[in-house]
Amino acid sequence: MRLRSWKPTAALRPFVSHFAIREASLGIAQIYHPLPARNDCFLEFYLKDPFRVVNVASGAIHQAPRMVLVGPHTKRREDLIHTGTLKVFHIGFTPVGFSSLFQIPARSVANLAESAECVLGRSIHQLEEQLASTSVDRWPCIAEQFLLRRLISSRPPAGLNLAARIARSLLKHRGSLPVLELAHFHGRSVRQIERVFEDHVGLSPKLFSRIARLQTALQMSRREPVLDWSALALAAGYFDQSHMVRDFRDLTGTTPADFKRLQSETLPADLSDEMSHLSYRATC
Repeated sequence: MRLRSWKPTAALRPFVSHFAIREASLGIAQIYHPLPARNDCFLEFYLKDPFRVVNVASGAIHQAPRMVLVGPHTKRREDLIHTGTLKVFHIGFTPVGFSSLFQIPARSVANLAESAECVLGRSIHQLEEQLASTSVDRWPCIAEQFLLRRLISSRPPAGLNLAARIARSLLKHRGSLPVLELAHFHGRSVRQIERVFEDHVGLSPKLFSRIARLQTALQMSRREPVLDWSALALAAGYFDQSHMVRDFRDLTGTTPADFKRLQSETLPADLSDEMSHLSYRATC
C-alpha cells in the first residue's frame, strides 16, 4: 500500500482536514476489513477497482460506486473487501466542514454511505471526470479548486464556529470532556450546546465523545501486539474495562479482543492504519 496525504490550503482548513491518495496492487488476494463506528465525514473516488461492501447484519455483498459520500456512523454497519488494483482519492472533512461547504444538514448524512452523485448532484460527477483524466499528483490541486468554489458560494451558518470549537475540545480530550463542562465554558445551556452541535456535526456531543474514545482505544490497540486491556481502557479515557467493553459492543458489535482478532486475522499489519475509515452503499 502506498499512502500519500496533504493538508489543504489555509482557506479550506476549517472545513477540510486532509486529502489522501492510496494505491495498491493486491491481485487476486482478498482482504476483509471490519469497520467500527466513526465520527468523520468524507468523499472517496475509486479510479480503478472499487471495493466490495458487506452488510454486517445480513451478509449481503454489493459493489461500491466509483464515488461515495460517507457520513459519521454510530455503529458498525458495513465491512469492506479489498481486492484487485486500488487507486483511491480521499477528501476528509472536519466535523463541521461538509455541511458548511455543501449547505446540507449534518443530520441528513449521519449513518449515510451513498453514491456521491445521488447526494451532491452533477457537479461532483464533473469533479470525478477531472480526476480520472488527470495525473494522480494533480488530484489535490483539482479538489482544492472545486472546494474553494464551494466555499465562495456558501454562507457560514449561525453557530458554526461554536460547533467547531466544541468538536476540537472533544477530540483534544479524547471524548472525556463532560457536556456540562462544555456548557459552562462556553456560557451556554446544555441543551443549546447539544442543539448547535447536532445541527452542524450530525451527532450529539455525547455520542461524538464515545466514538472519539473508541477510536483512541483502537489506535492504541494497533500499536501494541500484547495488550493489558484494563490499562488501555484507562489510558483511552474509560472509567474501567467494563465501560470500554460496553462501548465496543455498541459501536463495533463485538468485544475489544474479538475486534482486534478480526482485524489481525484479516488485514496485514502494514495496511491496518491506512484502511480504517471507509463504508459505502451503491444505490440512490
